[in-house]
This record gives sequence, structure tokens and C-alpha cells, in this order.
Amino acid sequence: VKLFTEFPKTPVICLLNYCRSGGGIEFLRRPNTRKLLGANDWPLFVMSSCQAHHDALVGGLWDTFFFNLANSIAALPKEKDKTLNDLFFISKRDYHRRNRYELKDIVKTLAFPSIFAESKDVNAVAVRYDTDLANVVCASKDGSPDFDKVRKMQEQYKDGTRWSGKKVVFYHPNDWKGEEVDLVEA
Repeated sequence: VKLFTEFPKTPVICLLNYCRSGGGIEFLRRPNTRKLLGANDWPLFVMSSCQAHHDALVGGLWDTFFFNLANSIAALPKEKDKTLNDLFFISKRDYHRRNRYELKDIVKTLAFPSIFAESKDVNAVAVRYDTDLANVVCASKDGSPDFDKVRKMQEQYKDGTRWSGKKVVFYHPNDWKGEEVDLVEA
């Protein structure tokens, strides 16, 4: 708050890239806090690489952001209308897509298809599951998971359309045959 009282016109850009970093800015989403601090008038732009209760990806949003910033500066004056929000959107998309492998692995540590334990060809199951995840995990415009496609994928597993009539559910690898895992929640 002191920074904005002493230097009210100085724009500040914050890039948070650590596990649960979205929680560090959660207070700024509260209307009463913004009103009390006068935060709506701050020249502040905060970007976070993950939500309040999720881990950040190892790849780092910093690298992607500064790479895209450098490209935007190099493209001046042609890209003079690009906003900071545009830059963040592009960086977020690239960050997710460059970390697709890690995103898939995170999901696989939390949910694996039940057919894995029943199949004679576990490699074929693992490859198909990996391919299916690759098609949904970065499928939205901003590179984050397309949760409608994730739900559809899970429905196709569960109703048997993806596995030639075999109904497949997801379990946590450490709780096999325990409670079913929802891929969107994973």
C-alpha cells in the first residue's frame, strides 16, 4: 500500500510463479479489501501461474512471459496495440502448452483408468490414456484444460464408447478400487 501512496502513478507488474501463488492475490479479489486499500485505483497488474490450492508447473511462467515480452518489443511498432493482458494471455497459453507433458503426468498421478489393471497390454492402455489426455489437457484457447472435453472423455470411458464397450472408471493409483476419481476435480 505504501508504494501506491508514495508513487501513485508508477505502474507495477507482478508475476507470481510458485505453488499456490493464486492464493497470494486472493485478497485483491475481495471488494471490501479493494475498497479499504483503494486498490481499484492502483496501476497494478498481477499474474499468477496457478490457483490458490494448486501447484505451479516446473517450467515457469517467467521464461514464457519474458520470451513473449521480448518478441513483442522486437515487433514494435507493428504490435504497438498489444496490451499487457494480451501478453499475459499468450504467455499463459504457451506456458501450459510447453508444459503439456507435466500436466498429463500430474493428472496420471491422481487418476488412472480401471482397465489398466484388467488389460493384458498395459502399454496400449497407457498410450491411449496418454493420447486422450494430450488432446484435452491444453485444449482451451488459453492452453489450460478444456473441462468440457475432459468431462466428455471421462463419459466416453465410463459408458464404454472409448474402450469398445468396456466401461472404464478412474481410480487414484494409491486407492485402487476405492472411490472413483473425477478427472475435472483431479
